[in-house]
Amino acid sequence: MLARHAFAYLLSHGVPALVGFLGIAVYSRMLSPEQYGRYALVLAVSALVNAIVFEWLKVSVLRHYKSSNQSEAFYMTVKVAFIGLMAGTLAIAAITLLVSEWLSPPLVLLALLLCWAQAWYQLNLSLLRAELSPVRYGRVAFARSLLGLILGILFIAAGYGEIGLVIGIVVGLLLPLLPLFWQRWGWRFHQKAMDYTLLRQFAAYGLPLTLTLLLGMVIHQSDRIIISEMIGIEATGMYAVTYDLTEQTIFTLMLIINLAAFPLAVKALEEKGEEAAREQVKANTSLLLAIGIPALCGLVVLREGVAELFLGEAFRETAVLLMPYIAVGALLKGFKLYGVDIMFHLYKQTKLQMVPVAVAAIANVILTIALLPTYGLEGAAFATVVAYGLAIALAWLFINKQMERLPFPGKDFVKVLCATAIMLLCMWPFLGSAHWGMLILQVGIGGLSYGVACLLLFRKQVQRMYKKVNRKQNQPVIEKRGDGQ
Repeated sequence: MLARHAFAYLLSHGVPALVGFLGIAVYSRMLSPEQYGRYALVLAVSALVNAIVFEWLKVSVLRHYKSSNQSEAFYMTVKVAFIGLMAGTLAIAAITLLVSEWLSPPLVLLALLLCWAQAWYQLNLSLLRAELSPVRYGRVAFARSLLGLILGILFIAAGYGEIGLVIGIVVGLLLPLLPLFWQRWGWRFHQKAMDYTLLRQFAAYGLPLTLTLLLGMVIHQSDRIIISEMIGIEATGMYAVTYDLTEQTIFTLMLIINLAAFPLAVKALEEKGEEAAREQVKANTSLLLAIGIPALCGLVVLREGVAELFLGEAFRETAVLLMPYIAVGALLKGFKLYGVDIMFHLYKQTKLQMVPVAVAAIANVILTIALLPTYGLEGAAFATVVAYGLAIALAWLFINKQMERLPFPGKDFVKVLCATAIMLLCMWPFLGSAHWGMLILQVGIGGLSYGVACLLLFRKQVQRMYKKVNRKQNQPVIEKRGDGQ
């Protein structure tokens, strides 16, 4: 089931990711590093506010959806809570503008609108995930990415620069959700229909995650703000576009696995017990590593061609320099969130997450400030790698001490390393050219050789999966014959 759902999410999330790559290629050619830097700062502020205010509601909805029976009270509780959070952020933004002289009101308004749109979009996608509806999920995600790209390009071409890009993204986030709005939410607002017990359950599960999510965002976004203050907005743009391209390549692939994997782990825990959930988590982690490790290695060895194809000329030199660091950080981030932290979520021990992430966030800020003057943007990227590595080590220790041993697939990890080594050996004779045609050939050779190596090294798992699929296909035929007898 994991492979089937992962493949469905690969189509439904992978295609929008390709549109995202196209967007980076276009934006880096239409915007200057300074303009992209301002755009990146708006995204960073929006993401931080989203993590503080809205993210706990999204993860709580995903975790409690199955047990809530999807009643009217469930949807009304979520809607009223979301509207209340919107009102709170609006009030805080207004007060901030009144007491601050250096903040730009248009940029604050844009960041707030983007935050609301992202939060509403992610909340609705969480519901589709909980329903195990990857096809509908994919339609919404694809429409969002395509609309955002088209509208962003149009607004930039019209002369609105980074502001037009943000407006295009906001509209692209909201328009695909209109059918879901009419089907699930509507304009009705009945506070009496709220389930306050359910809201307390949301808060008990999700609010401890707020600090954890905020600290995670500090690791992910604080470097852009620090770079802007210590070096300049242009350097922020160069760093951000490289980060966006590199992380989107690796982290998106791991995200696709988690989109399919987490609901299956929750289902295994609730229906079959802890041992089944641990086995599911182990299978999830194996697939995460099988996707993330070759993606990391492939991107590092092909970084010159990737930068040439996807980035504008002003960004390429910096991108080639930073990609190895950011790629490692993206892999560590994906493994931490989807291979380690999943245990805290399954056992509803989210408070234990806070200490590892807090230590890592503080270390990231200190290291970034300390390394930037001497090592520049490389120092900021290296600080992120250290922070994620530290977070993984501490979280792993907490899980082993406070809960159970982390179900890590050691044998599969070694097999993935061997398959990746075979892939790199097959690619090696074709390296050295940054031309787009050669890049396509290199990716094809790498993907084919890695796939063949995995089929050989994981042949027992492949055989079991094949037999399982055959049994499911033949089952209706057998039942039908039995009825005929």
